[in-house]
Amino acid sequence: MLSHHHPDKLNALADRLLSAEVTTDRLPVVMGFDAFVDESIRIVGQRHSPESYQPMPTIADFGSWANAATGQSGLREFVCEQVTAGGCTVNMGDGIATLGFPLTAFSGVGEPPHPVFADFIAKCKTVHSLGMDPGRAIVTEFDDGKLMFCSFSHFANFTPAYLREQIADGVFRTACEQASGIALTSWSVYPYMTECWKFLVEEVLAGMSHRPHFFFDLADPASRTADALVEMLDALMGFESIGRVTLSVNGNEANQIARALKIDEAGSDAKSWERLANEIRTRAEISETSIHLIDSATTATTETVTTVSGPYCIKPKRSVGAGDRFNAGFFSGLLLGLNPADRLRLGNASSGYFVRRAESASWSQLIQFLREWAADAIVS
Repeated sequence: MLSHHHPDKLNALADRLLSAEVTTDRLPVVMGFDAFVDESIRIVGQRHSPESYQPMPTIADFGSWANAATGQSGLREFVCEQVTAGGCTVNMGDGIATLGFPLTAFSGVGEPPHPVFADFIAKCKTVHSLGMDPGRAIVTEFDDGKLMFCSFSHFANFTPAYLREQIADGVFRTACEQASGIALTSWSVYPYMTECWKFLVEEVLAGMSHRPHFFFDLADPASRTADALVEMLDALMGFESIGRVTLSVNGNEANQIARALKIDEAGSDAKSWERLANEIRTRAEISETSIHLIDSATTATTETVTTVSGPYCIKPKRSVGAGDRFNAGFFSGLLLGLNPADRLRLGNASSGYFVRRAESASWSQLIQFLREWAADAIVS
């Protein structure tokens, strides 16, 4: 069922969050394992002076220019607008930590850590690099989306044997035993992550009695085979025996899973996304699958399927990391025991705040954003 923004429900959620704020420090979170150094660039469309230029506005414009260079060559200037900490663990973790949850991150920020991660590390309870350097991402921003060109071939070293060696001191297991939630992100960029998940289930996390929330994010799996996607879904089942599993994907990732499973892709209507979310959840035999789009989000649990519209932003200040902030808000709702529709609202609000401000929301900022959303007072 599609739920529009319902001012009364947004205000009720804001009221609920006011009381929840004092409990976040008692809900520790563990996250792993990726980190990226993101260089955000704009392609110059027209240079007016040494100080000013008009960026190439859309991905289609870029595509037309690149296509016209076929059989010849092409040259374009790009401007690096900022260098930021990136990667799903870092971006989602920044959202989680900014909301006040004690975060222990096992994230490849480098040894010593790359300076770009200083703010993230300061927000966390602890960050363990697991001896891994960050990946690198050239993030090409356009008005209608982004193209990301990533370098992470060294992530192939992240195998079960490597992970066993890095967590042999027991710190990871202890952190997980104390955690209310455990989020494992960016499956797509690690060739052996499915095997690592199986190792965690069978040798590291087995025997935990408190049944934490498990949360999984894939990052775009376009470069992975259909067989690898199916094996990944099968591996999620193992975590369900230890805790409650949620898989969170965007629309593009959901349809890639649909093709791998040979089931119908979703289209433009909410019903098709609800069907797909539920089919993926059922096939994976897990507690929940959520799908977030730019203007709405859907989640399917064993009891219900719900869609909530979001505070759409036509021209984001920053779009890279928006899905990760949705995940931070949604996961916060899981940890606080919110109902599915309110989890989606919290995810949409967290993402909506981020794309407008280019930073994660604090608890008070998120509550204020919900109030403004309820009053139709946010800029789209």
